[in-house]
This record gives sequence, structure tokens and C-alpha cells, in this order.
Amino acid sequence: MDVLAYAGKNIVTRSLVIMILFITGSSFLHAQENILDSRLSLRINEASISTVLKSLSRKTGYYFTYDTDLVEPENLTSVKTEKLPLKSILDTIFQDKVLNYSVIDNHIIIYRSVNDSTPLLREEGREPVYILTGKVTDAENGQPLPYASVSVEYRGKGTISNYEGEYTLKLAKDYLDDTLVVSYLGFYNRKIPVSQAVNSHFNISLTRMYVPIPEVLIRNREPMELIWKVKENIPGNYGSTPVQMTAFYRESVAKRNKLLTYSEAVLNMYKSSYTATLFNDQIKIYKSRKINNLEPSDTLTFKLRSGMDGCLFLDGVKNTFDFLSAESFSDYDYRMTDIINIGEEAAFVIEFEQKEHLDDIALPKGSIYINTSNYGIHAVDFEINDDYIDKLERSYIQQAAKGFNVKIRSAKYRVNYRYINKRYYLNHVRGDLEFYARKNNRLFGNTYTIFFEMAVTDIDTVNVHRFAREERAPLHSIFSETISSYDRQFWGTDNYVGPEESIKEALSRINARLDEYKTNNSQ
Repeated sequence: MDVLAYAGKNIVTRSLVIMILFITGSSFLHAQENILDSRLSLRINEASISTVLKSLSRKTGYYFTYDTDLVEPENLTSVKTEKLPLKSILDTIFQDKVLNYSVIDNHIIIYRSVNDSTPLLREEGREPVYILTGKVTDAENGQPLPYASVSVEYRGKGTISNYEGEYTLKLAKDYLDDTLVVSYLGFYNRKIPVSQAVNSHFNISLTRMYVPIPEVLIRNREPMELIWKVKENIPGNYGSTPVQMTAFYRESVAKRNKLLTYSEAVLNMYKSSYTATLFNDQIKIYKSRKINNLEPSDTLTFKLRSGMDGCLFLDGVKNTFDFLSAESFSDYDYRMTDIINIGEEAAFVIEFEQKEHLDDIALPKGSIYINTSNYGIHAVDFEINDDYIDKLERSYIQQAAKGFNVKIRSAKYRVNYRYINKRYYLNHVRGDLEFYARKNNRLFGNTYTIFFEMAVTDIDTVNVHRFAREERAPLHSIFSETISSYDRQFWGTDNYVGPEESIKEALSRINARLDEYKTNNSQ
């Protein structure tokens, strides 16, 4: 074989492929920029606006993102057009509104421009903010995506969605020219200009990313090698300098479907370096509230001890998780099971579980998501092994109530980090615990669920300082007994994670009962 001739043909082929790719890409961009100018024919009589938009999506291949309060999708409209530009068709549908349209990837965003009359939330002594709200869902089935990251690109401001996919983010005017990024493990990112999301409630659907991975590649990657690379790269990935953070914290105790206590707070945090340091992390409670829903019939309740301290401790990169500690490697089986995408990054998925012969202790099992290029940990999901969790009851129950038999049923945790400007930062921590309690002389008992959660909403690498002793939160105390009473006008301009519908309903029932109590007392 003529090697030079073969090489020449190969180069020509590669050049042809590159040319085709460039031409195709150019055409795609051109088509994307001009989709609003594309001419369409449409005849629909007396149909809802949502039906019309779905029809336009089928014709164009583009999906619409909008605020339902702005678009009013259930209103009826009729459209009869012949080869009219898409923008003109949209103007016809929304003839009584002054709306704008922008194209990002395969999405058309319908929005109202920000101007001097756009409402701002104001709080004395604080910078006014715009409000961005929405729901993050799976484009494939419409299901909510819990704990999705909703953040400002390249900046430390952000939040997470709650269990029902709902989010609220408050941003000052100087963020108007930035871009909102919505991300979730295994899905493509969505990007929306902040100015187009202001004062809108968007349903942001994310598309699942399927990455075909040859099985031989998964088999040939040694999980322990990847974990050692994680440990070696911690200083470079997580930084050797402290940062200041703002975070939202909440915790809850429920008996079956009844909410017993619900506490929330905005925290200021000093997050110390991930390399050797003499300083510990610190927390200062900036603003807080709680509500108790205990009645005389509630003869037993649970109080969460060290919830905030637990969130800091669950930063397992800084406070090395047992399954990431070299001394404990022999206690676990590790295996690489997948490679998934996280927006523009990719991650190895390493599953771990305690070895079968270790039947006298309870260890965690779960998944570690490790960046394929820089070996930073994006996230860790784990739970205590159900088969042996009863061996840890003394660790979870410090003071049992007399006359009751209390068992822990499950303990699940999730921790994730956000990658900003080539550095990882703690982003979200959550713990979910379930207990079963039965009175000694009773046949049946009750299930109690507890959760605690912390979401970082702002990161400052410049204005970093430690707190005076009297300012620090009592990390090891029972949080719900150290904060102020419930306040309806609580959050002001601060970012928070909104309560789920079940908690909202419980809070509204409690408020109704309190109002009734006040009314009866005033008579």
C-alpha cells in the first residue's frame, strides 16, 4: 500500500468532512437567526393560544418559553395567514400586548422588555431587585426536576429549584445584561438572558442528554484511579483561599402528612480554604423565622440538632467522606457505571457500597459524579445502607422519649458543587431522614420525616472576613429554638427556596387557625 497516497486521501476526506460540518453549522446559525422571518401559512379557528403555539412548534421545530400570566395561553384566538413571517403571526396572536421575541438554540422566548415601569422589590437599606420565577421540568415527560441549579453565568449569584421544580431568584439591576443558566445532571443546559426573564414565571424544560458510551471504555476505567485523581486535584479545583457566601437554610419535621415544625433562615457564611488551614467554617444568621404546629395530642416530636453544622459537615470534599478516605477504601466496592453530561461538562459516575462481609456496621452507598477533564466532584448522592441502618440508631437518636420505641428507617443525603470560573464551590446540601416511633403499650406507631437543606445563593471572593464570637450561630444547638418567631413579610430582597405545595398548604391551614384563634380572643 502506498502510505503517502493513502494519507493524502485521508486528509482530503477529513477536509471534506470539516467543510461539510462548517457549512452545515453556518446554515444552522443562519436559520436560527432568521426563524422569526420565516414565512408560514396557518389556518386555525377558535383555538387556545397554547394550541396555536404548539402548531407553530410542529411547523418550525422551535419550542416556546413564556410566562402564562403574560401570554394567557387558554384565551381563544383565530389565525388565518398565508406565507406570513413568524414574527408577524405572533404579533397577530398577541395584538393587544407589546411583546418581544428572542431565539436561543431551538427555543423562542416570549417576553416583555424591562423599562422604567418594570416593578422592583424594595426593602429599606437594601438595593432594589427584580424577581425571576419559574419551574424546571423534564422536556420528555413534563415532570419537575428537583434541586436544579438556577444561576447567573460566570457569577456567584444563584439558587436551586425545590422538590417540585419551582424556583425564585432576585437580582439587582446590574445583572440585567447577564445570562441565566439552568442546569441539571444528565441534561442540556438552558440559557436565558436575565432581562428576558425578569418578572416572568417561565416553565423551563430541559432536554435529557444521552451519551453513547462504549462498554469497553467503562470497564477499562479503574474507579480507584479516578478517586485518587479527585484527591490530588482538590487544591486546584476547590481553591486555597476562603470565600464569603450567602445561603438559604431550612428544616422541617412532619408526622405522616402533618407539618409539626418548619424553620428557615438566610445565612452569611465564612467558608475556609479547602487546603490545610487553622480556621473552621463559620455561620452567622442574618434573618430567620419558624413556625410550630404542635398540639396537645402530639405527645411525641423530634427536634433536629446541629442541622446547619450538618450541612457544613456534609461538604465531603473538605471534610473527607468516609468513602473518599484512603483509610476506608478497603471497606467499599467501587465501580464505574456511566458517563453523563452536566451542561457543557461530562462526568464519570462511580457507584460505591460497603463490602458484603462487613455486616456489623452501617456504611453509606451511592454515586459520585467526577468531572472527566479536571476530576472535580460535581455531586454526591448517598444513603445509609438499609440492611444495617439500625446499628446507627445511637448516632441519630441522642435522647429518646421515655415510653417510646424509636427506630430510624432511612437516611439519604445529596451534595453538589457549582463550577464557576475554573473553581468549584459548595452549592447545595440536603438530608432526608425517616423515623418510626411507637408507644410501648400500642400496637401501631407513626412515621416521622425530617429534612434539612442549605442552598448557596451568593459567592464573594473579595470581601471575605470572619465573624466575631458573639455573631456566630450556635451550630450545635437545636436550630428551631434559637430563631425568632414567624413573620409573613419575611424575605424582602433576599433569595430563598420556596416551600413545596404540601408545606404551603400546611402553613396556610396553620395561619387560618391562628387567625381564627385571634378573632375568637378579640370578641
